[in-house]
Amino acid sequence: MVFTAINPLGGFAQGIADIAASLAASKAVTADARFSVTLPQNDTDVTYDLGFTSVPTCGSDPLSPCDYLIEWSLPTPSGRSEGFSAYFDGHHYRYRDQRLQEYHTEWDSVPFIFSGSRGGIQSQAQFVDLLPHYLGREILTSLSDTTYIYGDPVNVTFDGRKAVQIKMRRVIGGETASERTYYFDPATSLPLRIDTESNPGSITEQSILVDYNYDSPRTAPFTVMTEEALIERYPEVFEKYRQSNFRIENLPGTTLPTFSLPTLSGDRFTHQRGEGLASPSIIAFIDPSKGFNADLIAQIRSAVESLPYQAQVIWAFPTNSRSAIEELTGESLPYGETAVTGAAALARDCGVAAYPVVVMADREGVVKKVVLGFNKDLADVVLQNMALIK
Repeated sequence: MVFTAINPLGGFAQGIADIAASLAASKAVTADARFSVTLPQNDTDVTYDLGFTSVPTCGSDPLSPCDYLIEWSLPTPSGRSEGFSAYFDGHHYRYRDQRLQEYHTEWDSVPFIFSGSRGGIQSQAQFVDLLPHYLGREILTSLSDTTYIYGDPVNVTFDGRKAVQIKMRRVIGGETASERTYYFDPATSLPLRIDTESNPGSITEQSILVDYNYDSPRTAPFTVMTEEALIERYPEVFEKYRQSNFRIENLPGTTLPTFSLPTLSGDRFTHQRGEGLASPSIIAFIDPSKGFNADLIAQIRSAVESLPYQAQVIWAFPTNSRSAIEELTGESLPYGETAVTGAAALARDCGVAAYPVVVMADREGVVKKVVLGFNKDLADVVLQNMALIK
């Protein structure tokens, strides 16, 4: 690539501030990027392929200038490693190495509290500083820091297109800590390329090159920033690696999701979100490999027998093993009971992270109560709550 200086822009400080302010106020952006790190002691670069969508919060969220989803992949000797980070409405998710971490302000706001220059965990996710909204905020902050020295913005030709080049050097204790060259689109102010040299000339020197692509990104936009949309995008991640019961504990008051699952009799049990149920219902999510299942089933049956009306019981098993299910429920189910198989996706959609879970819903399909795990008083809990459901 050849960069040819055309002419400097007047009033460089104001020019940089204008670009940074424009970045911080960017509209929704979806793009690909390539992030390459070069270390003097390594023969090959470490190169990540990135895809991101960032949607401005327009000042409505004090925790972040934007909602975002950042997806990354990295080739490794054992195969391609992939992961993502996401933030929206006080919820933050991180996935890598078969581990899904999640943080929610409703549970604990401390991890989100700003501490130091980078802020809470939502502002420290890998690659978040490359997002236009965060990059703009970072540059605006650095303009009031005397360790940052900026050169004049210059109009250049970058890879055959017009661009604005800005060079920055950071000096700490008389030593150059980093040097950076930005290339911005003059029309949108979006970054086209960022070239960074950290600790130049030292044994810890490293070069980082980031190239952005907005014209034809491979990344599918993710503009509906909700947990439901994130689960739909990564169903296997949430099904296999979710360790938090945040969503299941927030299920009461919401409607049961749509599902259609095979029963032991060879039929299918189908429910559409928003539709009513035949009667107030209990959905018990049970993994046959876990303990206390026989006691759980016995206690639920005892509670249902004591109700003044006939409740519907759905035994929802993630397995398709008929023998494992019948060993727990019996080969012939009592009236009002249905056992469904392959219910892992339904469990995921409800937010079940650990078995067993008992969900109680009214005739309208609205969840009224959720019980996590097994306890010796389960029959009383089920009876008391189901007796209040009409």
